[in-house]
Amino acid sequence: MELAARTLAGRRGRLATVRLSWRTDDPLAVQVGLLSQPDHPALPRGHWVVLRDFLRYGLDEPTGDGDVRFRPDGDLLRIELTREGRCCEVTIASTPVHVFLDETDARVPSGSERPDAALDILLERLLER
Repeated sequence: MELAARTLAGRRGRLATVRLSWRTDDPLAVQVGLLSQPDHPALPRGHWVVLRDFLRYGLDEPTGDGDVRFRPDGDLLRIELTREGRCCEVTIASTPVHVFLDETDARVPSGSERPDAALDILLERLLER
């Protein structure tokens, strides 16, 4: 399941695509992808993984730590992404994020995830590297 949205990124208002991805075999995690338009090495881009619950909480209150932070702003969600010491703030409409999370809940309700299975998946990914 994916949600893609175009948004403005950074102080100069660059156009970017934010992609939220989620899989039933890893229900605790949401992948956040950022691709700037036009694609250029000097512009913000990257992939981050956040807890689905952090994304949900971020729609109502400032949430997050480390490289990803969420902050509600009216009908918008501001996402602060840090990669290699560089920070970028993107703004996305909150309604599609609510719909995205509702659809993930319809498949695997929040709280019914099997943390041990998610931990096994995480360990497998770490060992692949």
